[in-house]
Amino acid sequence: MTEHQARGAQSDRVRSLLAEMRVLCSQIDEISEQQQRLLDADELEAFVESLNSRNPKIQTLAQAGQLVEKLLDSDGFDVKQIESAREQLDEMSSMIEGILKRDANQQAVVEHRRDELSKQLTGVGASRNAMRAYRGGNKAPNPTLQDREG
Repeated sequence: MTEHQARGAQSDRVRSLLAEMRVLCSQIDEISEQQQRLLDADELEAFVESLNSRNPKIQTLAQAGQLVEKLLDSDGFDVKQIESAREQLDEMSSMIEGILKRDANQQAVVEHRRDELSKQLTGVGASRNAMRAYRGGNKAPNPTLQDREG
């Protein structure tokens, strides 16, 4: 393989990886929007499942990004190719920033709901304990104390 063919293969590989990364970013963004709809509909179990569904896509995106960076750092790319790839990476980075902001907002909502549920559960436990205290016990009187009274 000649040097020109090797450069062409690397360039094709970078273009292919960038295209794959754009698709992954779009899929992750769609999942993030779906998560917001699930959260708005108070479907927390489905929300958690959707979180798990995007993890492999995020890992693949990170690996592809690392590979693109490694390829761009190697010899064989002219300045225009590198600038074009960097611009595409910057566009994807801004899309990911938007997803991260949405994630932060969603996390705040989930934490707030968790805290509310915790308070409700604590209130149920406290109510139960208060009811037991006011109800008195179902225990038979202590015979030792009865002997002393009489």
